[in-house]
Formats: sequence, structure tokens, C-alpha cells
Amino acid sequence: MSETPAPEESDALDTDALGSLLTAMSKAAADERTGSPAYRAMESAGTVSQLVRRLEHQTTTAILDACDVLTDKFGLEDKRPLYDYLFEIPMRFRLYREAFRAETHVGCVDRAVEKIAGEIETAGNPAEAKSEPRYAKAGLAGDGSGGSIGPVTAADALILADLFDDSRRIQRMSCDTRAIAQRILDSGAGVDPDKLAGTVRLILSTAVDIAREKDGLETR
Repeated sequence: MSETPAPEESDALDTDALGSLLTAMSKAAADERTGSPAYRAMESAGTVSQLVRRLEHQTTTAILDACDVLTDKFGLEDKRPLYDYLFEIPMRFRLYREAFRAETHVGCVDRAVEKIAGEIETAGNPAEAKSEPRYAKAGLAGDGSGGSIGPVTAADALILADLFDDSRRIQRMSCDTRAIAQRILDSGAGVDPDKLAGTVRLILSTAVDIAREKDGLETR
């Protein structure tokens, strides 16, 4: 009686299975979005005018919620400039992201987020643009003339350092993706390299999201 041969290692990473996995995950994400109350409210609009009214209502509600959190939790001043600025965020974010992408493909989203966050703090409290404790502490650093650089200069320096760290983190994640995919390919797995790299990248980015959501970890 012949024995059934053990499946080869490459069978565990079948190309079709990987493609099906990516398709299923993409469909699940799309179904979650189209099944949300916000999407259903938009989809039920009978005319474009109704959709615009609902979009304005949802936007205003989100702005009011964000404004309350910024003032109640983060201590920003409840001023008209802050409220007005929040309405500009979607377009500003898109413009910043595209500008940073044209400059370099590394960290364009993170850089846009930092830019918007700084402008929110300025709009909510013009007299003290940065209030994070580490800015004040860094401001005690000497300026070479016997004085200190101050919290404003320190804030700018720390933001630049954060952007540098973000760029390094993104580059490292990209390198990790290639290294992991190449290690699997070197083991003899018969899979499509592009699909494998996409799967690895998806897993790494999902791990980052879970760390942020579940543990409150910042990845920079």
C-alpha cells in the first residue's frame, strides 16, 4: 500500500490561495464600508441635492465632534478660527499629501498629518503654538550664545526629527517587506513574487494598525 506523499512546503503558499485571500480581504473592507450607517444614508438619497445636504450634515457633525475633543481633551481654545479651520482639513490634507509625494514618496501621508496637526494647534491657540511637554523641555537646550533655543524653535526641530524618524520607519518597513518576501522565495515556495510582497506588506501594515488600535502604540 503506497503512502500519500507529504505536501511540499510550496503548496502551503499557493498563488491562487494568496490571490483569493487578498480578494476576500479587499471585499470584506468594501462590504464594511458600504454597510456602514453613513454609507447607507448617502446611498438612500433620491437626488444629488439630497446627497449634498446629507454630506454637509455628516461633515458638520464630525467637525463639531472634533472641535469638542480638541477643546475638552487637548485643551485648545474654543475659538472661531479653530472651527473654521477644521472645515478646510480634507482639501488641505490632499494638497499637502500630493505636494510631499511630488517631493518624495517617503512619508507623504505622515508628513501631511504632522503639518495639519501643527496648524490645528495654531488655530486653536495662536499664543502657544505647541504645548506638548517635550517641546518645553527641549526648549531649554543651549543656543550657543549662553541662552536657550526656546520652545518654538525646539518644536520645529523635534517635528523635523519626527519626520526623519517616520521616513526611516517607512523605509525600514519597505525593506522588511522585501526581505521577508525574498526569504520565503529563497525557501523554494512557488508563489508569485508580486502577490507575496503584497501579502507581506498587508500583514505588516495591519499589524501596525492593530498596535495603534489595541495598545495605543505609536510607530515612530
